[in-house]
Amino acid sequence: MDRRKALKNIGLGAGFLVATPTVLSLLQSCKSEPEFIPNFLSKGEGHALRRLVDLIIPSDESVPGAVDVGVHEFIDNFWNEVIPEENQAQVRMAFTGLAGEFTKTFSKDLSEGKAEDFDQLLGKYLAISKEEQKGYDERAGDFFQAFQKDPTTTMDTDLACNQLFGQLRGMTIWGWQESEEIGENVLAYEPIPGQQVGCLSVDEATGGKAYSL
Repeated sequence: MDRRKALKNIGLGAGFLVATPTVLSLLQSCKSEPEFIPNFLSKGEGHALRRLVDLIIPSDESVPGAVDVGVHEFIDNFWNEVIPEENQAQVRMAFTGLAGEFTKTFSKDLSEGKAEDFDQLLGKYLAISKEEQKGYDERAGDFFQAFQKDPTTTMDTDLACNQLFGQLRGMTIWGWQESEEIGENVLAYEPIPGQQVGCLSVDEATGGKAYSL
């Protein structure tokens, strides 16, 4: 099996780029609450998820961040309600790896993690060269193929962190862009059906903003 095909089809959170009506309704129902009580993850893992999502797209004075529009809640519910059981098992395995790496690095539990702790790990596993990421992807391809044959196959903590953070980055960006608040109030919003006007630059058409639809 081609490694790229394996990663695309059975990687962590597989299918998150497919914006079906069910998935979009799940996203629009999410709002950031003072206390995040996850449905799929444990409380400590939910704490880590919220911290990581906030670091990937933080808020500023003019634009709400990913946590502000409930992306962490969306990701947890997506894993709980949308992905198949084998992918759920992979996500749980990845968080087990993250917990192990976190305790080894900081001598404390995930639930005690501060923003700077998670930021350090994000940098370690995402701020890497293309060659280093290629090596991770090749190892991931081997793992996912082995996992299909034997679901008891485990992922080492190093690979688990890289793959989990990569998937979280993609899902956070996607969920943030697709949220109602960002789609209608931050990006250029043109309800369908729109008006076709040709030969306009992006600056003229939307003030330089990307369309949300």
